[in-house]
Amino acid sequence: MTHPSPGELGYLQLPALDLARSASFYEAVFGWSTDPERGGFTAPGLIGQWTTDRRPAGGAGPLVWLCTDDLGPTLHRVATAGGRVYGGPRLEGGERWLAEVEDPAGNRIGIVAPVRPPRPQPMVAVSDVEASSRWYQRLLGLTSDHGGPEYERLLAGGELVRQLHHRDVEHHHGRIGDPGAPVGNGVLLWFGEVADFDAVVERAGQLGAPVVRPPHRNPPAGTGNGPGHREVWIADPDGYTVVVASPDGEAWEPAGAGGG
Repeated sequence: MTHPSPGELGYLQLPALDLARSASFYEAVFGWSTDPERGGFTAPGLIGQWTTDRRPAGGAGPLVWLCTDDLGPTLHRVATAGGRVYGGPRLEGGERWLAEVEDPAGNRIGIVAPVRPPRPQPMVAVSDVEASSRWYQRLLGLTSDHGGPEYERLLAGGELVRQLHHRDVEHHHGRIGDPGAPVGNGVLLWFGEVADFDAVVERAGQLGAPVVRPPHRNPPAGTGNGPGHREVWIADPDGYTVVVASPDGEAWEPAGAGGG
């Protein structure tokens, strides 16, 4: 590692009660390279050391924010590696999730995770492709990548998440589905990692979407964290059950609130 530029954060000293325990925590949660015996660590663009000569920093003073690629899995790693999650994650500017956690020594640190778009890509047979396309676009902010009365591709953040096909158009593959069978029996059209969950619930009401299951936490409050997100189950214009879920960890329960 070259010497940092003037004004750049290049060395971090973290209070610790047990050097080995702190090293194990940061290695498990953030993937830092650690030297538990000497209390040193190497992180992306940063080196530093744990010290037992300074008192842990709780909720006062400067707060160090560390980046991660995934919100829910990181919070689970914090909890299983001896740390603690404070409150619930909050969305900032629609671009990132912020969460405050405590390491084993009691230092308060922040976690920054990017917002991720919905990612499923199922194809469903519908009676009106264009009407169904408009419904999904309004509900989830998806964009059309094809258009037309027979087939549609819907994108989220440039990624394909839903295909719509008219149930009476055969093309080269024959009719999709059995017109005499129940629509979507036993199938849930699931959209996960939806950051604007509350806004989606509001838009579902504006669309007059039948509610299959009202907004709820999965798992129920006081029964642990599991995915730690919220869900709403509604029916789309063809009667398919659509599940919209917030990002895993968005409804995290802190220790003492039943979440562990």
